[in-house]
Amino acid sequence: MPPSALVIDDDVDIQLLGKMLLSRHGFDVATAGCLGELARKPTLLNTNLIVLDFGLGDFTGLDILDYLYDLKMNAPILLLSSCSDEIAAHAIAEGKSKGLKMLGFLPKAKLMTGLSAFIEQIESSPKPPSVGELAQAIKQQHICLALQPKVSLATGAVVGAEALVRWEDPMRGTIYPDNFIPLAERSGLMVPLTWCILELSFAQLAAWHARGLPLSIAVNVPAEFIKAEKMLTMFDTLCSQYPIDMTNVTLELTESVGVECLGYARHVLDELRKRGCKLALDDFGTGYSSLTQLYRLPFDELKIDRSFVSLIDSEPSAQAITLSIVELGARLGMSVVAEGIENAEQQALLAKAHCPVGQGYFISRPLSSVQFDGWLDHQMTIAKRA
Repeated sequence: MPPSALVIDDDVDIQLLGKMLLSRHGFDVATAGCLGELARKPTLLNTNLIVLDFGLGDFTGLDILDYLYDLKMNAPILLLSSCSDEIAAHAIAEGKSKGLKMLGFLPKAKLMTGLSAFIEQIESSPKPPSVGELAQAIKQQHICLALQPKVSLATGAVVGAEALVRWEDPMRGTIYPDNFIPLAERSGLMVPLTWCILELSFAQLAAWHARGLPLSIAVNVPAEFIKAEKMLTMFDTLCSQYPIDMTNVTLELTESVGVECLGYARHVLDELRKRGCKLALDDFGTGYSSLTQLYRLPFDELKIDRSFVSLIDSEPSAQAITLSIVELGARLGMSVVAEGIENAEQQALLAKAHCPVGQGYFISRPLSSVQFDGWLDHQMTIAKRA
């Protein structure tokens, strides 16, 4: 099956030229002329390469990048435009800041001569992992944790960590979740992957407790996991293998994935709470049914999405939403975690608003288990000196 490409440009001549050139390189090419067309035909974005014009009538390439970010797109993006180098550099920087794979900038005048270099760049990069490789990685224990510290915003004390995931591939090296979580979601591997992450997390928690460290660990669980057959029985079996206090385990349900049957979900979540687990509503504020889930499901914690937190020092609307969620959590008697703290000003604003817990690159990037232990020892040394 040939690789696919999508040319997004409102100039029909550029669409045709791009289609011809990419076809010569073996791509199956589709075209779109505006953001509205992408919204009406989302299947166009099931592609291996996006060639994007910066100016699209009433919209800009930045609007498209925002849309691609919301869809968690993983395809490489080549910016194609008649705009200045300065504007192109800004757009590329914006895309990279959102975690999008920005290949670079190609002026339209150089489309005929310059496209091949970018195609070679794609062809020389490692091929994306396959479903079979991911299944083997889970089976052969090539999945490992990356721990992002969580701290009390009132005291600065480390209270625990969120368990993020990495794939240590013998050939490719470290593979980050953006490159395999969508694959797991599409292929039905999210449930076995979640079991793998839970087992690693319980082992890490047991190691902390053996050292006398009163830390908690938070693990993301998808809706598919909550709905999985015999999940509670298997959960009990896994828990019995580790001498841990389950009150130090927080299961984060990602709100954006949605839970269709709230009645069944409530039954399962209530059972997990009976076992001691805390339950968090992750990515709060980004889904369509957040208040319904918050009202009908037994959550203990709200996690404010980074898309709000990372802008609270620069955008009044983001700050208003963030502080409103902090207040909502307090009114409901729930803990609140702000994720995505990127600087001291953001942390200070959240602390002033009495947000209980925070995490983000300003506090620490995700760390391996060994790195986390070293970072924690350093933080404890600083605290003793204070």
